[in-house]
Amino acid sequence: MAVITHANPHASSQPAPSGRHAHFSARRICLGIVLLCIGIAALALPLVRDTLNLIQSQAHWKPLEHWLAQAPMASWLMMFVWGTLVPVSLLVMLRFHRNVLGVLAALAFSAVAVIWYMHMPQQSQCAALYNDSLWCAAIAWGYSLSLGIANAVYLFALVMLLLGGVSFAAMPKDDENESPA
Repeated sequence: MAVITHANPHASSQPAPSGRHAHFSARRICLGIVLLCIGIAALALPLVRDTLNLIQSQAHWKPLEHWLAQAPMASWLMMFVWGTLVPVSLLVMLRFHRNVLGVLAALAFSAVAVIWYMHMPQQSQCAALYNDSLWCAAIAWGYSLSLGIANAVYLFALVMLLLGGVSFAAMPKDDENESPA
């Protein structure tokens, strides 16, 4: 008995699956999440500004307020440092999978940033103190930009942590730990 084989004419027309396509898809999904977080942050920015105004109106610790008023430009510029450390700690947390440490660092930097923000001189005083300096305009523009970026990073970290938690919960249990009865 003879075996007859035929070449499949459709087999050569189908592209071979490649690992790059799956990697590229993951990048697109991540980019989509980033863009979604930026959009949500832009919508939430007015609410954040209202919250910051509410925080600013709370009771102040006079010695810290007086100390920061001694060098207002340094105080305003240090606000960028504290504000930058919060999203950077979240990004480092996501990169190196140090979730608890990253969250604690972000909370600590957030506390310092909020306390600093409450006690630093009003940014509106910059024009009066420095005669409408270009630095004052740069600081005002930088605050708006950094607040938007920080909100987007917070949302991105939150979404990625939630996705990580869902994927961790959906992982199958190891069969090695179970002993046969």
